[in-house]
Amino acid sequence: MRPFKSTFPKLIACFLALGLLCGCAGRAPENPPARQPEQTPAAEQTPAAEQAPQAEPLTALHLQAPSAPPSILLAHLASQERLTSLVPEVQFQAFQNLDQLRADMVKGAVQVAAVPTYVAANLYNKGLPVRLLNVTVWGHLSVLTADPDIQSWEDLKGKTVYIPFKNDSPDLIFRTVAKLAGVPEEEMGLQYVSAAPEALQMLMAGKADAAVLPEPVATAAILQGKQNNIPVRELFELRQEWGRVTGREPFIPQIGTIAVADLVDQHPEVIAAVQEGLKESVQWIQENPADAAALGEPHLSGLKAPVIQNSLDRTPFRFQTATEAREAVEFYFTKLAELNPEIIGGRLPDDGFYYTGE
Repeated sequence: MRPFKSTFPKLIACFLALGLLCGCAGRAPENPPARQPEQTPAAEQTPAAEQAPQAEPLTALHLQAPSAPPSILLAHLASQERLTSLVPEVQFQAFQNLDQLRADMVKGAVQVAAVPTYVAANLYNKGLPVRLLNVTVWGHLSVLTADPDIQSWEDLKGKTVYIPFKNDSPDLIFRTVAKLAGVPEEEMGLQYVSAAPEALQMLMAGKADAAVLPEPVATAAILQGKQNNIPVRELFELRQEWGRVTGREPFIPQIGTIAVADLVDQHPEVIAAVQEGLKESVQWIQENPADAAALGEPHLSGLKAPVIQNSLDRTPFRFQTATEAREAVEFYFTKLAELNPEIIGGRLPDDGFYYTGE
């Protein structure tokens, strides 16, 4: 095993602080609240003259995202005049775990958040009144190796592959693509760890023939490999392989934005500003990666701007409304559920999950 330079332990410590780097953001939160009562059908609602007064003006809007590249989207959104002109106080912070986010949304401390799309479905199906507004990140998982003899899926047969979070999205996406590529999981030695940095460590130590890593861990692995003379390289970008083996576009709808239903129903103008603002944020990141990396540095738990910028170049940001993305989202959910139905809460979410702009 080659000796590591002193920067490696420090970088690993930063990754361990992130916690949510896998795009899966860990497991779904526990014990969501019961679903709110259904709205009264339109025909049975109280006449307009007797309806409750309009919602009070919104005085504060709180945004959250995981400590990962999607946080840059919401950090940029929080500073936009289109939003601050509607709401006097707009705050953004990165969250460290999904249970924290769920609790904050239940008590009204957070109204808008960036989350893995399957987490949004799980929360909705288990009763949390949220709506999926859009999808903004379309696949950020890679298979990395340092073995020059591994060049194809066929070469992974009999090899040890480390994957973070068994039965979570990196695992399910990898196994789905591998099977469709002709390499069922039984023909590989799959090893599971509790976080992406652990898989990175196994790869760098030569204990893994390959590893499934999300951004920005994948980028950091390649950079650390160069610093330590370890030939770490990307074997597959999984979104590209997903497109190839499914015959679809090479995009996986992994990260989206959710909002609590009360905000959607009572403040449609704010939701419209969020939608337009995130569309602008996606374009801004693509056109200004260095500035975006600098903006993200305080929110990514110790990662430095150069690493973040390299990661942004490898992260497919693309804005689509929930309505536009629905078919791709449902295909993705269906594939995940073939291996683990509970990841989306046991069923595809119904129409009420998807924000339509109405």
